[in-house]
Amino acid sequence: MKFILTISVLVLLTVFSSCTSENRDNARAYVEGKITGNQLKFDEISISLKSEGKSIAETIPTTSGEFILSGPMLSGSFSLVSNKKIKSFTASKSGCKISADNLEILVPTGTTYITFNEIIVEP
Repeated sequence: MKFILTISVLVLLTVFSSCTSENRDNARAYVEGKITGNQLKFDEISISLKSEGKSIAETIPTTSGEFILSGPMLSGSFSLVSNKKIKSFTASKSGCKISADNLEILVPTGTTYITFNEIIVEP
């Protein structure tokens, strides 16, 4: 009986200790923000997160332009992708930059949570 109890406790400890958020395999990107611009139809705007070239989350902004996204990071960095060209943005953390095609905001390696206070897009 003691043997079975000991094995059960060891299995449970192994399971619970492997589910920590400190493990790099469990890293998640979390982004919230607001899209603004002239004459925007928010139901036609698509916002997504991309990591390692793969989409990890996607949403459509609310009627006020606000959005929240979260998804598993496949590498140490991710980007916010829009189907509308991005003119400018303000963020809670520095180091982000707009891609050459103006459709992505590249978030620096090591950042997992960021707020975009305003993302101005073209109509």
